Amino acid sequence: MSFKLKIVTLACLSTLSAMAVADSSVTDSSVTASSVTVYGVIDLGILSETNASATAFGYLPNSHNTGSVVEMKDGGIGESYWGIKGSEDLGGGLKATFNLQGNIVANNGVGGGPNSYGTTSLFNQLANVGISGGFGKIELGRTVSPIYWAFASTDVRGGSYFGSSLTALVALNSATGSFTGGDSNAVIGTVYNDNAFVYTTPTINGITASFEYAMGGVAGNSSAMSQEAATIMYNSGDGLKLDALIYNGNDDGRGVPAAPNGTNTNRLVQVGAKYTWNAISTSAQYFKGTNPSNTGAGQNPPALGGAVTTGNVELYDLGLGYRVSEQTNITSGYYHIKDVNHSDNISDMVSIGVNYSLSKLTTLYLEGAEVKNVGNNMNQAPVYATPVTAGTFSGTAAGITSKAVMAGIRHSF
Repeated sequence: MSFKLKIVTLACLSTLSAMAVADSSVTDSSVTASSVTVYGVIDLGILSETNASATAFGYLPNSHNTGSVVEMKDGGIGESYWGIKGSEDLGGGLKATFNLQGNIVANNGVGGGPNSYGTTSLFNQLANVGISGGFGKIELGRTVSPIYWAFASTDVRGGSYFGSSLTALVALNSATGSFTGGDSNAVIGTVYNDNAFVYTTPTINGITASFEYAMGGVAGNSSAMSQEAATIMYNSGDGLKLDALIYNGNDDGRGVPAAPNGTNTNRLVQVGAKYTWNAISTSAQYFKGTNPSNTGAGQNPPALGGAVTTGNVELYDLGLGYRVSEQTNITSGYYHIKDVNHSDNISDMVSIGVNYSLSKLTTLYLEGAEVKNVGNNMNQAPVYATPVTAGTFSGTAAGITSKAVMAGIRHSF
């Protein structure tokens, strides 16, 4: 049985089970409780960054250096957003749920953001409906991919928008030389998915698993543009967290000759561990991304940045954190990206951040990072959505070093 068929079969069985339980309690007149919550986050700070890059097609690397920049930026820990979520008690332990969530660019008030189709949506992060109960949870619609929750759980930096496993994953995609940033599939892994069906198991003995199938919606070819993912997370309850994931994408929609629609072209596997002992936290992760249709033998056309293409990239990262007090937490990370097909192309980033909690809802932060990119397909950036200049061509010694510092405030409501 294929991976995709297993996911669909499991999801269908879970749905039928949930419907059967719900039917048995539909006559209970006391089952009418429901709730709706409006919530959100505003995260805004001042960013200073060197060797910023000009805007390129998608997230592809480019060598146009626009110099240093000082700007007010949304999203130091994570993007600002607002949302509406709710649930209805169906009885028998079942709940119907929904969640709508979209970005807010706090420095200028613009709402919404990019979606998987290269356009914008008001609720560009979440737009889903689901059902939950003793069997776990099912969600339908636009969701955060389970792979994000998995790798963020074992990163001391928490998959934040500044110097973390999230920013490194974006660079991993960029290093392939094929990522456009607007396709339904990222080349190697993805964070948000349209048309997704996600099943998450209940947590048993600290273990939680998630399975995702995102439909491509291409007429005549059910595999084209579709995505599959599976994750497993373990939380011992006394400091140890483990995770593992696998992601598979079926072409990026361009239907290039080497990868006709429906070809398995985008793959990511990852394992990670995090351990917290008293005030100290440590973490280690390994990512391997492959693109079987991309041999990495040549270069992309100049229109796509001229970067060396690769179908085989790796990411290693280490984290160390120290909680100084209940209010103050220091975290740091080291992220190393390696182009397996072109050994001269590497990227190294170190980052550190200090968070100070004024209350349960308000946090002040100060963060810094330095990245060195060597190779013209390496443009790992310190901050999410702030591209830096790609490194020099392979074989040269210089490379490009980018430094960033950001101070800001994050408030939840």
